[in-house]
Amino acid sequence: MQFSHLLITFLAQLGVISLTLTLCSLIRDRVQGDLTVARKLASGILFGATAALLMHMPGELIDGFRFDLRIVPIAVVGLISGPIGAAVAAGIASASRIWLGGAGAALGLVGIWLAFAVATIGYLFVKRGFNRTPDVVVFSALSAGIAFLVLFLIPPSIRLQISQENAHYVLLFLNFLATLISGFFVRIDSLRRENAKLNALHRQIVSALPDALSVKDLEGRFLIANEATARLMGAADSADMVGKSDFDYYKPEEAAELWRQEQAFIERRNPVVLEQQFDRHGQTVWLSTIKAPYFDEAGNLRGIVSHTSDVTSQKLIQAELLSAQVLLETAMAEMADGLAMFDRECRLVMWNSRYLEFFPYVDNETCRGRTLAELLTAGVLRGQIRIPPDVSPLSWVDDEVERSQSAAASELVLNDGRSVSKTTRVLGDGGWVTLYSDISEKKAAVTQLERFASKDGLTDLANRRIFDKQLVEIFQSCRKASSELSLLMIDVDHFKAYNDTYGHPAGDEVLREVARVLQQACRTELDLVARYGGEEFAVILPRSSEEEAHAIAGRLAAGVRMLDIPHLSSPKGRVTVSIGIGTLAQNMSDPQHLLRKCDEALYAAKAAGRDKVRAASEAEALPFP
Repeated sequence: MQFSHLLITFLAQLGVISLTLTLCSLIRDRVQGDLTVARKLASGILFGATAALLMHMPGELIDGFRFDLRIVPIAVVGLISGPIGAAVAAGIASASRIWLGGAGAALGLVGIWLAFAVATIGYLFVKRGFNRTPDVVVFSALSAGIAFLVLFLIPPSIRLQISQENAHYVLLFLNFLATLISGFFVRIDSLRRENAKLNALHRQIVSALPDALSVKDLEGRFLIANEATARLMGAADSADMVGKSDFDYYKPEEAAELWRQEQAFIERRNPVVLEQQFDRHGQTVWLSTIKAPYFDEAGNLRGIVSHTSDVTSQKLIQAELLSAQVLLETAMAEMADGLAMFDRECRLVMWNSRYLEFFPYVDNETCRGRTLAELLTAGVLRGQIRIPPDVSPLSWVDDEVERSQSAAASELVLNDGRSVSKTTRVLGDGGWVTLYSDISEKKAAVTQLERFASKDGLTDLANRRIFDKQLVEIFQSCRKASSELSLLMIDVDHFKAYNDTYGHPAGDEVLREVARVLQQACRTELDLVARYGGEEFAVILPRSSEEEAHAIAGRLAAGVRMLDIPHLSSPKGRVTVSIGIGTLAQNMSDPQHLLRKCDEALYAAKAAGRDKVRAASEAEALPFP
């Protein structure tokens, strides 16, 4: 056994195996996609042909015993295309070995199919990962073990000769070394392909990014840039930027400022966020850039990674939002109404100055985050908000919060007498916005209008419309409660003659004086005094019997006489009144019945000579004239 010839043979066969592995790697680089059955068959054919070629270029280990590395491609193809490829390779190698013939054909076939078994085991390693050095060593040891097993099958005389010359160790070592080299090749090639896929994916991701992404060296030259960076810088493409700097794309003063910022960043070596403003073609451009350090495996700073976004549109939107916010705040400040916004937890989150004017017990420092219940409770306890006397503060606050949550309108009365209307609109998130309006003047105007609509313009007494309405209500109430009710009808005696003698202005003054006497002589909290029409007046006396009404009527008539207003056209020589009294009876079904009785009594008082008081019962007792 000559070592030099053995080494040459080994290297030649290893070169054939390496060439096959390289060819397979190149083909796999060109043919993308999954490893289909057809591709596995092609791999098996390629490595089977390699095994056949190796069998035609054997080396002589000892006299009469040759060797080759046929089992290596058969075993290695299992790492690439699994049992299918290994079976095809073993089949081709077996056919080649049978064709060669010789005494060792059967032994050669055993070795080939043992290599197929090792290929199958290697495929299981690949399925598990095959990314560790121990996996490659174990696989190589299994492959080399085939040669060791074959030794036990050769004739004893040859095995003894091989053992004496330690050739079996050489055979074992050569197969182990060849398989180890081939296994590492397959592993490294697989890792290279995976890394290439990852790199291609990363390049696609970086290229597809809408934001600019680039890497510069410490001298400010671009090492990597994506297409977004090229568009931002105005470059032809990203490849054209490699080796160039900001000075090739910006104005000198702008590039110098960027260079200064990058030098400051290199000194600090901490990620920073920068905002930069530039003029491009007459327009202002805003850029937001994140700069991070780029270190090599030894931890040395090698460059700067930059991620740049064009935030011009965001800046414009922010400016518009700021302008809108200022406009909104101005509008809220100038609002005549108070505005308050509450969140879904009933907490105050926004308000205007007018709101604080309505409720001076809160301020900007203390009201934020307060619930509506807390704000209302504070107002009630401090006397700033008036509530009905028959309602407890707690129940009133609860009801008011419920009205706000359900968008029900309500009114608040403040301690200074102002009335505030509260209108609410519920928001989609469960909160609400409330407007507070000062309606004091409006309510006063409505009250004034109601007063004008219910009062007589001359005497300031209740007018006929109010009298009719009140008479119906009081009549029904007293009848239902079986309560007493009396009615007075009063007529100024000889009033037409007074007007003819003294004039209408004087007559109006008489009516006002009579009205004053009537109002003062009656019970203001119960009785209703009204101008019934012309010179006629009426007084409703609830809870009054006929006797009580007679006494009141007597005081009224006396009070008018005491005015001592001259009346030359009257037999009495002064202004007097005649009064008729009607009292509710069981047989009266409606107020008109009571009015008729009262009219009859007034007619009787006039018939008796005027300046008289007559009740309906008295009028019935008198003969009809």
